Amino acid sequence: MPLKGVAVMKRRSYDQCMRCGKATAYGRSVCRECNPAGLPEPSPAQYHATVFLAVLLTLVVLGVLALVLH
Repeated sequence: MPLKGVAVMKRRSYDQCMRCGKATAYGRSVCRECNPAGLPEPSPAQYHATVFLAVLLTLVVLGVLALVLH
C-alpha cells in the first residue's frame, strides 16, 4: 500500500538513448539506430569517474595556483 503524499520511485524496465532519447533495453545507453554496428557502450560508472576526475583535477590546479600566487 503506497503512502499518501510520498513519491515512490519505480525502476523502469527501459533506459533512454543518450543521443536521441528513444527507449532502449535496460542497461543499454544507446539505441540500435544510434549504434548500428553494436560497438561496446561506456558504463555509467565510467561517466561518473570521468566527471569525478575532472572535478578533482580542477580542485588540485586551483589549490596549486592559490599556493603559488599567495
